[in-house]
Amino acid sequence: MQVFDQEIYDIVEKGLEGNGLSAENVLALYEVEETSKEAAYIRWAGQELSMIAADGVAEIHAQIGLNSTVCPKNCKFCSFAACNNVRKGKYELPKEDVLEYAKLYVEEGANLILMLTTASYSFDKLVDMVGSVREVIPADMPLLVNTDDMQLDQCRQLKAAGANGAYHAVRMREGEDTEIPVEKRFETFANLREAGLTLSTCVEPVGPEHTPEELTEATMRCISTNPLSAGVGKRIGVPGTLVYDRGMLTDVANANMVAVYRLATGRDLRLNCSANTVMTAASGANLAWAEVGTNPRDTVERTEHGGRGSNIAQLRKMFAASGWQVLDGPSKGWMR
Repeated sequence: MQVFDQEIYDIVEKGLEGNGLSAENVLALYEVEETSKEAAYIRWAGQELSMIAADGVAEIHAQIGLNSTVCPKNCKFCSFAACNNVRKGKYELPKEDVLEYAKLYVEEGANLILMLTTASYSFDKLVDMVGSVREVIPADMPLLVNTDDMQLDQCRQLKAAGANGAYHAVRMREGEDTEIPVEKRFETFANLREAGLTLSTCVEPVGPEHTPEELTEATMRCISTNPLSAGVGKRIGVPGTLVYDRGMLTDVANANMVAVYRLATGRDLRLNCSANTVMTAASGANLAWAEVGTNPRDTVERTEHGGRGSNIAQLRKMFAASGWQVLDGPSKGWMR
């Protein structure tokens, strides 16, 4: 019979104290074989700590993709990237549709709304869209953007228009699998902070080729940004993209990583993503995303029409199956 690894047990127990882990400890957990006894214990511990950190409450955040115009940043994993030649021409969601989606998400019980754009989307148009959406949703509903890197004055414009924060991340192998310098990401983090905008981020998009060392570096970097939500998101393989043949993580491997991130960051981070399956939601992930409009992990113009986008009703069922209650009302902590 296999003997349980005492070192891993001790690290997990330390993680359960809720004060976070060192990079050395995080690396040891990422090195654990995904089907081992130790991995099962890590997943249990991730869920245990998340339940404590969030009082058993999960959240569903709602994304509206505004455009799919080919993007010059050339992220090899993204269906929007010009280098992948997956999408053609210019497509933008009409404003009236964006507003209807926003109102519908409020009615369905979304806890936060985010608007996603490619780097090709007009910044002035984004500012206008933020202001228009803010007028049709409750004042306490957090409104975020996921867009190109931004200068300080741009962050301030978004804040003035009604945005509360942004999703922004240093992607895995940034500058190698993308044409974005890592320094640009850090500049945007600083600009968001200076403008008073809150941050959602993630270790993503993770594939089977990424090493425990890469995952550890990305994890410690995410923690250092002091986000309101973070975690580990696996790469979704989009046919036609340059990294499609690298494959995807198993749900088990992704669940292990979600649990490691929870133990690494401690109990201060209430929202741990990405709850895209029952298994990740049962391993410490208590944040999931509903999606409409364009989607970088899809090839249809509206992901809710025959694409991969999940809706709020589906995600509620997923969380219920994993033992979570879903927050009633707007997410807290995003309004600075």
